[in-house]
Amino acid sequence: MENRKSRKSTFLYVILLTLCVPLAYVYLILVTGLLDKIQERHIGLTLMIVFLPLFFYWGLVAVVGIINIGQSFKIYKTGNPIECVNRMLIHKYGLVVFFCVNFLVLFIYYFFISMAVLVGSRGAAIIFAPVLLPWLIVAVVFSVGATWLAILPGSFYGIQVIRMTYKSGKIGFAEAVVHTVFQFFFLFDVLDAMYLATEKWGRGKKSSAIIGCVYLFAVFATIYLIIKMKSMF
Repeated sequence: MENRKSRKSTFLYVILLTLCVPLAYVYLILVTGLLDKIQERHIGLTLMIVFLPLFFYWGLVAVVGIINIGQSFKIYKTGNPIECVNRMLIHKYGLVVFFCVNFLVLFIYYFFISMAVLVGSRGAAIIFAPVLLPWLIVAVVFSVGATWLAILPGSFYGIQVIRMTYKSGKIGFAEAVVHTVFQFFFLFDVLDAMYLATEKWGRGKKSSAIIGCVYLFAVFATIYLIIKMKSMF
């Protein structure tokens, strides 16, 4: 009963991030409509309307994420590997949709921003590339870094699974180190969790097959999208 009750925070974290893009779309529509009705002199009210929902949403995500990290250590202390594996898979598999959508949205956004600047300036932007490129790199690095933070709660569950797997003698020390490193890299963390769950603990075989199909679809969809974008210019 306690595990089911505390698992709510795990599902809440996944749900919050999965709804990120739809909520962002609704947020932009509402903010745009409200800003049109606010007079220019109400700067304070404008800033509150724009930033308060963002602080609330990402603050909630951060708090729930930290709670999940703390719970991963508690589960390790109970010595319950199956519960820890289940939590890891909920995080890793549950956020696959979020990361796929996030990657596509960011890819399309930065691609069209770059093309819009290049086409709008009729190629003159190339002259200012030494000035514009660093800003673009900073924006991309910030986006990737912010997205990377989202994997941390699941990665900590993965680390606890690795510790339990090593403690049970299923893997050696060197292999445990490699698995730990994989937990902090996009794509590799999901594949590593898949391997640990199915091969070492015999869990999540059906869900792993589904996620594998989703990954293949995402790869082909990305390749198709790149080809289509190239044909547009």
